[in-house]
Amino acid sequence: MFFGSDNTSGVHPKLMEALTKANDGYASPYGTDRWTAELTERLRDLFQAPDALVYPMTSGTGTNAAILAAMTPPWGIIYCHKTAHIEVDERNSVPFYSGGAKLKPLPGTASRLAPEELHGEVISDGAKDDIHASPPAAVSLTNLTEFGELYRPADIAAIADAAQLPLHLDGARFANAMAASHASPWEMTREISALSLGATKTGAMAAEAAILFDPSLKNAFESNRMRGGHNLSKARYVSAQILAWLQDDLWLELATQANAMGARLAAGITEIGGELAYEVAGNMVFARLTRAQHAKAKARGAVYNLWGAQPVIGDPDQPMLARFVASWSTTEADVDALLATLTD
Repeated sequence: MFFGSDNTSGVHPKLMEALTKANDGYASPYGTDRWTAELTERLRDLFQAPDALVYPMTSGTGTNAAILAAMTPPWGIIYCHKTAHIEVDERNSVPFYSGGAKLKPLPGTASRLAPEELHGEVISDGAKDDIHASPPAAVSLTNLTEFGELYRPADIAAIADAAQLPLHLDGARFANAMAASHASPWEMTREISALSLGATKTGAMAAEAAILFDPSLKNAFESNRMRGGHNLSKARYVSAQILAWLQDDLWLELATQANAMGARLAAGITEIGGELAYEVAGNMVFARLTRAQHAKAKARGAVYNLWGAQPVIGDPDQPMLARFVASWSTTEADVDALLATLTD
């Protein structure tokens, strides 16, 4: 009953097999190996982006920071939702990497940016002909969002139209977003200048990729990557994993399984009287259940996270918000066992 994070799941056997095969013999370092060359061509084809540049990475935070620092000058503004990972979970890594660029978090709607609000902020900041003010530089989206909601291609297009700025996409759960949307990779990213493609949460072992759809970001990104210690010597091990992840659409198969378990859990929580706090588009469920239900589940070994400041002792009937995350390896039996711990 492990629903704490999709980071807690293991590595898919096919990716472990790919790692073993990549471990045979010698290979050129720093992304000049054959696996990385093949991955670059595979991703260019997948996204219908023949000029895209691909860089194996091991950290989602490092990937986000290095990309965004390449997209903005130190005096620029990067707009994001107030719940974005770069705003609340990355210890000011973007301002650090960029040498001072400002994150401007916006309330949006639920956990997604609202185009009209974003447009107003960009226009207001851009109209300040004042050396004391910071100018608009970029927008960062997260898909799925930190609360499990989905941006569809039309949503991203509306944001692009509203902002008229380069867009970055934090795709830590990009596979889950793709499985939920049924869009093509090109449709999802046609407005995007750069993508942080995350495989770690969907079956890989510390495997991410920075994809620059705008090749003009190359020099700045490579400098940030080098200075930040993310220029991988043995990049073949990351590239080999992502190649196996993409093979025969395994990435979508794993994400579809995780999403299905999220939907099953959401339906079950609703049936036992819980309240969903956000739309469940993929593998993340935010729900309010009573303190008594949480106490019962925790006592029976269920692993998930209570959200926000939650006093341990209090009214047993008080609703308390929690986050439940299904992974590629979550089964129906796992979901049903969790639901059983929440009921008598």
